[in-house]
Amino acid sequence: MESSRERDPGDWAMCDLIPSVSCSKVFTSRWGRGFGLVEVLLGKHSIFNQPNSLFGIVFYILQTLLGFSPSTLAAVTLLGTSVVSIAGSLYLAYILFFVLHDFCLVCVTTYLLNGASSSSATSVWAA
Repeated sequence: MESSRERDPGDWAMCDLIPSVSCSKVFTSRWGRGFGLVEVLLGKHSIFNQPNSLFGIVFYILQTLLGFSPSTLAAVTLLGTSVVSIAGSLYLAYILFFVLHDFCLVCVTTYLLNGASSSSATSVWAA
């Protein structure tokens, strides 16, 4: 969606239901790349200023690989990365609701998945 919208500003996503429920508004905002932090710290054209969805793909692949590993280090890393994902989700949820004044179905679903993932990692760790 992000790339398509950058090429054609008139393009819209199926999750753009009404002006206050819009994925496009979020994905094309400065917070849609590098969590809105990379541009400030490293510049707009930094190699690290990628769409948040790319970071998400890498994160979920890492979580999956760590979940299949029987080592204690993998379990600790899984728990740590899950906690980081919760912090990231809270940060982005704040931006979504209080800065952008928007509701993004894809974003909120991702926040819920991160919460479930962290809950699962915590219950495995406690067992």
